[in-house]
Amino acid sequence: MTFKYKILSIDGGGIRGIIPAMIIAEIERRTNKPICQLFDMIAGTSTGGILALSLAKPHPHNPKIPHYKASDLINLYRENGERIFNQSLIAKISSLYELFAAPKFPSDGRKSVLEEYLGKETQIEEALTEVLITSYETELRMPVYFTSNKETEKTSGLDFHRVCRGIRMVEAAMATSAAPTFFEPVAVPTDNKPNGLYSLIDGGVFANNPTSLAVMEAIIASKKKARELKQPNKKLAIDEILVVSIGTGSLTRQYEFDQVKRWGQAQWIQPIISMVLDGQSEAVGSQLDQLLPDADGDPKQYYRFQPRLTKGNDDIDDPSPENIEKLQERAKLLINARTDELDDLCKLLVETPTVVDREKKLVPQM
Repeated sequence: MTFKYKILSIDGGGIRGIIPAMIIAEIERRTNKPICQLFDMIAGTSTGGILALSLAKPHPHNPKIPHYKASDLINLYRENGERIFNQSLIAKISSLYELFAAPKFPSDGRKSVLEEYLGKETQIEEALTEVLITSYETELRMPVYFTSNKETEKTSGLDFHRVCRGIRMVEAAMATSAAPTFFEPVAVPTDNKPNGLYSLIDGGVFANNPTSLAVMEAIIASKKKARELKQPNKKLAIDEILVVSIGTGSLTRQYEFDQVKRWGQAQWIQPIISMVLDGQSEAVGSQLDQLLPDADGDPKQYYRFQPRLTKGNDDIDDPSPENIEKLQERAKLLINARTDELDDLCKLLVETPTVVDREKKLVPQM
């Protein structure tokens, strides 16, 4: 089997994004290539969206190469976690304030960090490979997908919007990571609403694991291109897509029946968020295991890397050095346990050209 398209998908999970950052850094180390040159699309939700944008951001002094290696982004979490998840004094001393009066964290620290990494004016259409970033519109009650593909932007539907032109990377990053109760919604300018503003929250409310969404987006875009070019062979089949999906750790914290049966609204607020995010991620992973099974004699098509968080806090907002160290330990253990599989994947990624690479070979040299 020859793959014609390669997708990297990165789950949401707040500070636990250091786990996929380390796994991606290992892929870059073994292939000796930047991740944006190995994949046709990088999809991400929340912290995964931040990683996707950072990995595809062009260097300010040479826009043909990426600004960051994945190893650089490990420090995004190690050095800036406490700036992002920084409670005000009043929130720290008042549980009622935290639960009912305002988001848990101000957005200033997060915005400052993201502007430092992504730049204040970098446009999403400048991405070095296609990116797909999820968010949710609270007024229209529909998904909004930030994409660097100007062609797919034209095919928004009645129940979702795709946006590209005029969108800054930092706006997409702020929107996809605006987790309800943790951060306030983000207003992003748009021509698609009478009031001129999207009201956006974290895409994790519907797609914490955006892998299946990314696969469908790739297939839909290929069908559109095939129709426009009148070349049916341009249409992607699902078995022609190599999929790499990286999680931020599956949760192991248990909530016993005798404990939760007495809970009211206040007690459920934080646990239900983690349950929804984790449940959606695991459901998509399981579905893709069935949809893209290994075939005898063919290269593996679907790689899912998801450590179990038997150590480390599964909260999305614990940036303590102790927790960061434990999360890194989980990532290292997964890398060591699946080193042969990672070798196979890296070999496949290097040997399989991206769409851009194939098209370059078709262009006559002057």
